[in-house]
Amino acid sequence: MSYLYEIRDTAQEAAEAITAAMGIDMEITDDQLTIVAGTGRYKNKIGAKEEEGNLNSGFLYAEALKTGETYVIEDVKNYPNYGPKEEELSEVCCPIILKGEVIGLMGLVAFSDKQKKRLLEDRKSMLRFLKSMAELISSKATENEISKLMKAVLQSTHDGIISIDEVGLITSTNNRAKKLLNRDESELLDININAIWPDLPVEKAVEEGETILDYEVSIFNEEDGEIFYSVTISPIKSGGVGAVLSFRDMADIRKLVVRMTEHNQKSDFEEILGTSKQMEKVRETGRKIANSKSTVLITGESGTGKGLLARTIHSAGMLSSGPFVTINCGAIPDFLLEAELFGYERGAFTGADKNGKIGKFELADGGTVFLDEVGDLPINLQVKLLNVLQNKKIQRIGGNRDINVDIRVIAATNRNLEEMVKDGRYREDLYYRLNVIPIFIPPLRERKEDIEQLLKTSLAKYSNLNNKDVYGFSEEASDLVFRYDWPGNVRELENTIEYTVSMERGKCIKYENMPERLKNWDDEDGKTGSLDETLEKIERKKIKECLDSTGYNLEGKRRAAEILNISESTLYRRMRKFGLLKK
Repeated sequence: MSYLYEIRDTAQEAAEAITAAMGIDMEITDDQLTIVAGTGRYKNKIGAKEEEGNLNSGFLYAEALKTGETYVIEDVKNYPNYGPKEEELSEVCCPIILKGEVIGLMGLVAFSDKQKKRLLEDRKSMLRFLKSMAELISSKATENEISKLMKAVLQSTHDGIISIDEVGLITSTNNRAKKLLNRDESELLDININAIWPDLPVEKAVEEGETILDYEVSIFNEEDGEIFYSVTISPIKSGGVGAVLSFRDMADIRKLVVRMTEHNQKSDFEEILGTSKQMEKVRETGRKIANSKSTVLITGESGTGKGLLARTIHSAGMLSSGPFVTINCGAIPDFLLEAELFGYERGAFTGADKNGKIGKFELADGGTVFLDEVGDLPINLQVKLLNVLQNKKIQRIGGNRDINVDIRVIAATNRNLEEMVKDGRYREDLYYRLNVIPIFIPPLRERKEDIEQLLKTSLAKYSNLNNKDVYGFSEEASDLVFRYDWPGNVRELENTIEYTVSMERGKCIKYENMPERLKNWDDEDGKTGSLDETLEKIERKKIKECLDSTGYNLEGKRRAAEILNISESTLYRRMRKFGLLKK
């Protein structure tokens, strides 16, 4: 569709004005030689083609479109490329130019000697007038193009856009606004904005000329319940009176927030390392329950990987496209924790954000809330959490309306909640609501066969991170790593490897570059520990020395079993227990 066709009403008005001023018929064609406006005999030809629409005909209009020149044909009989069809006598043909391109032509045509005389006698002033009208039409085409671009932008934006006049009447909307409000354009135009959102401070924004950002309002309907919106009110400060409102569904905002933060960090069960039967059981349980919405309680000492397991369950489940929102219940003061979890309304308490705040449960709508260190949750919040788990509803601080939340809760703790229930420090009903699917991650000291895989993975990770080529440990350093109890579990092991890779200048981590805490522990190792622990250390050392001598291949293991006077199956069990099997 051509520029001039889209402003054909303006073109027709221009044609009629020119004819009224000069008493001469005229036509306006677009760049495809279609007549888009005309007076006199041309009025009935609007929509038809000049020169049969042939842009290569060599006739006047086709040439004018190519050259962009103005042509004055004093006598059409003496102009070989005219081809008169309606007894035309003379013509002035003026191009309409937009951004350096010819978008159409204006043809002022004389059909009588009187018109011909008028056309040619004052041709200079005539040409000036025509060119001025051509520029006017071109500027209108430019405005129309800008208007189209503006409309396209407004229609494509994710925000709902509403413009209002000085008294609050809606003058225009985009398609997104109609969809967000679930109303047709006829239901929105010319109604007052306060009929939709009674509490919206539009009058204040217009009077003070100040933009109001992210003002929260809601609409209730029987089908969807209460829907919350965040509205920005921008007063029109130039060229008009009123305001433009841009708004979004709060649910969309929540999804945008979590897309920009941690929920994009996808995890896979293969990231949960460990070759032990205990860890294989953890992974198997996680896979089985990933697509459930039931509450999960992950227990285990600090540093065992409870957070990684929670994220992995979320990533593998039906809610993986939704947010994964984490909150550490033990890291936030009690008086702030409630506001973080549940949010608050405007003016709920002194020092609160004037616009209120969305809580973690609302942010996680459609996804997962990970409550880390849930054993540290104070008693007063235990009641509110129980209500969330039972009813999937929350109330903000200072509010009295229920807000539905479609979430899964995964909780984690290093505390013994059963003992806390017995002591009266934890609600029994909440404990059972949390403990629907229990998963226990054992400490590293109880699954030392996992150490070797963890070491290899961590060595590769931190060697690459530090642009080093560290591939293993010296015998003395390796012996220390496998004997150490790792009270900080996987987290402590990874931190240790990061430290040693940073300190090491060679390709193999040496004992002297191990952290001081491990070397200090090693100095005290022979002075402490139970009889069983001491015997295990002696046994591991003896088996390792024997295997170092015979070799770790099949024949070497058989020879070691003979020397140690134990069966091959017993040797394999001991090697697995002491982390020697995959050396």
